[in-house]
Amino acid sequence: MRFLLFLTLASLLSLGHMNGQSDDPVLFTIDGKSVNTSEFSYIYEKNNREDADYSEASLDEYLDLYTKFKLKVREAYAMQLDTIPQLQAELAGYRKQLANSYLTDKEITERLVEEAFERMESDVHVSHILVKRNTMDPADTLKAYQKIQAAYQRLMNGESWNTVVSDVSEDSGSRNFGGDIGYITALLPNGFYAFETAAYTTPVGGFSKPIPTELGYHIVKVLDIRKPARGEMDIAHILLRTKKDGSDSQAVLARMQSIHEKLDGGAAFELLAKEFSEDKATGERGGGIGSISINQYEAAFENAVFALQNDGDYTEPVRSSLGWHIIKRLRMRPVKSLEASRKKIETQISRDERIAIARQSMVVRIKRDAGYALDQTVYTEFVANAGDNLQTYRWQVPKLETRTLITLGGETYSNIDFGNYVLSNARARMGAAKGTDNQIILDRVLADFVEEKALYFEEQNLSNKYPEFKSLMREYEEGILLFEATKINVWDRASKDSAGLAEFHAAHRMDYMWDERVEVATVTLDSASLSSLPSIKKWAQSKSLEAVAEKAAKKKINMQVTRKIYQKEDALPFGLTWAENQRADLPEGNGFATVERIIPPTPKKLEEAMGYIIADYQDQLEKDWVASLQKKYPVQVNEAALRSLVRK
Repeated sequence: MRFLLFLTLASLLSLGHMNGQSDDPVLFTIDGKSVNTSEFSYIYEKNNREDADYSEASLDEYLDLYTKFKLKVREAYAMQLDTIPQLQAELAGYRKQLANSYLTDKEITERLVEEAFERMESDVHVSHILVKRNTMDPADTLKAYQKIQAAYQRLMNGESWNTVVSDVSEDSGSRNFGGDIGYITALLPNGFYAFETAAYTTPVGGFSKPIPTELGYHIVKVLDIRKPARGEMDIAHILLRTKKDGSDSQAVLARMQSIHEKLDGGAAFELLAKEFSEDKATGERGGGIGSISINQYEAAFENAVFALQNDGDYTEPVRSSLGWHIIKRLRMRPVKSLEASRKKIETQISRDERIAIARQSMVVRIKRDAGYALDQTVYTEFVANAGDNLQTYRWQVPKLETRTLITLGGETYSNIDFGNYVLSNARARMGAAKGTDNQIILDRVLADFVEEKALYFEEQNLSNKYPEFKSLMREYEEGILLFEATKINVWDRASKDSAGLAEFHAAHRMDYMWDERVEVATVTLDSASLSSLPSIKKWAQSKSLEAVAEKAAKKKINMQVTRKIYQKEDALPFGLTWAENQRADLPEGNGFATVERIIPPTPKKLEEAMGYIIADYQDQLEKDWVASLQKKYPVQVNEAALRSLVRK
């Protein structure tokens, strides 16, 4: 909530353009702190958009608004709000969030986006050989690796693909079909980037070298490339089911052909689906399945779907393992353009292993730019003294003389710093398979340690490398401080200052008026007293309802009087009009209503107009606050720079 409100408050700020160049004169100063013309001009255009005509009146008006904003920010610093731990933590959170968008090699990311889009334009028909592995067991991984390498060598020696698949592949679903898994399209799920790359880079008819995935090791063979990719299609269907053994297939087909004839005769597909389809989940909504893409359904079903040429076309009866279908094309969803697909692709790859490639590339660059150096002698000594309990909770940092292990960006990190990092990262130490060599474990942890320090170095230097990052951080900080200062000086004060509100209301009571109103009284009797209703009406002609109620009580007549005040825009009940002493019988016959009085315009009480009064009191407090700040902090405007912005 604070962040959303901050964005509203900080909408006066820009994304940059505050570089202080010599051709960018100071437009105004507040207490000696300058604001350049470029900043003001950018903000002026950003917030005025098509109304940014650079007229003298418009510029003067906006300058007044912007200087008031800067005055409040200056006061926030004077109040030392920037030292509040909670706000510092909030700002640090924003910084971390913003920095993440910069801590990626944009060039590599763009290449990945373009690569993904290029692949999405084609479907690739593949078969594969799979050898499964247990990544937590080095011995099993080695065994699987040797097995897939042996299979690869057999293929290289000329053995037939189907023979090797049958002998080696551990994918039971495809082994009896030459490893055929059908067409695939990018992007494959996380963990299968290597498989996707092999599929899209291996020539048709060829096979890849062994590649690792989450499942194990694969050899991928490309059977065909289909371009353009089929994309997605919205469809509906009518299903008539057959027995598992297919013994009733012809009888069911005859029924389906009868339905097809009805379609040809002009019957509505949706109505036929509701009446005949045995897929109850879709039949009730006219057969609508939704959007489908490749490899979701059996090949015969999918091929029939994507053979339909136009929206509204439907198939001849199509056989599947479920039964017979008639499928209707509702809408084609072809692959979108790169620009239209970009955001979706970026979101997908940001959660995918392939983004690690961009991060690794960036870390290499940072290490190079930051003058990274590792003292191999110190590292070797650390590994040698790590001990035999590295993979247990009992492990402690070796007792070594403190020596510099890493130099990066002018900072040094010792062997003891690294040891403490190893100690605190128990998952990294203990996550490897039991018996893994210390060197292997520590090499992995060292890579993580160096990456963390490299990214920290890069993050600390973002303000120097990227002017827009520096400007955005200034925006965040000023927005947070503005929010807090306004909360203290205006919002909280207005809501809590009961004496101030009462005084403000007394001084402005005529600003909060009721319009003319009418009070309607409703008289009701219970069923036992209904016979007395004529008497009650007669008494009411000459007495007040209070007097009537008192008389009724003496006579044991159960009579109730309720009153309600109506405003001009309200419709009066029971056909009453805006005139005193009007009377109307209640529709239920158990009483009557009367217009007792017309109330002239009167001031509202404080509690009756509290919301409006608080809002107006806040406005007054803010005006008073700004006036005091204008006296406290001198504002000096460079009139020449301001007039140079005017366009005639």
